[in-house]
Amino acid sequence: MALKTNQPIRWKERIGIMAIGHTFKNIEESIFDYVIYPAIIALLGTVVGGIVMTIASATECYLFLRLYDWSKKDWFGFELLKRVRDGEEKNSRVGSFFQRVTRKGNWLAFLILSCSTDPFMTTVYMRKGAESYNGLSSRDWRIFWTSVVVGNLWWTVIVSFAVAGVRLILSWLGLN
Repeated sequence: MALKTNQPIRWKERIGIMAIGHTFKNIEESIFDYVIYPAIIALLGTVVGGIVMTIASATECYLFLRLYDWSKKDWFGFELLKRVRDGEEKNSRVGSFFQRVTRKGNWLAFLILSCSTDPFMTTVYMRKGAESYNGLSSRDWRIFWTSVVVGNLWWTVIVSFAVAGVRLILSWLGLN
């Protein structure tokens, strides 16, 4: 939601947009991460399945980036967080604290986001400028592709251990 800095914030609209965005993204991530990803890893193995899901993740996240920029809506609250991070919102102690914390560790934020969300969310938060919705710079592309590799490598390892654990339990129960 591209709001001008002198325009009053429409909190009900912003909260509604973020609620819709987070609800849709949580449903999508749950299906992708907890249904499709394990099924592909179980079916194709860690290496081939990991590569297939990394390609699927990159494709899906790129399409989400295109949709996000096209819609020019702050679906997840990242543009508001970036405004606080970049010092555009200085009116609160929470904002000042958030600025100090986020300016100390871009790499830490990158790793946490890459391992806990997807490359789309990581890239949207890490790219410069709030509410610009202007595609990806060369820096943004590096963030995107590094997040694709880091996040999917992390998730492939986690899912592979889970699949191996389920197979082990099924084997012990004689259901394999």
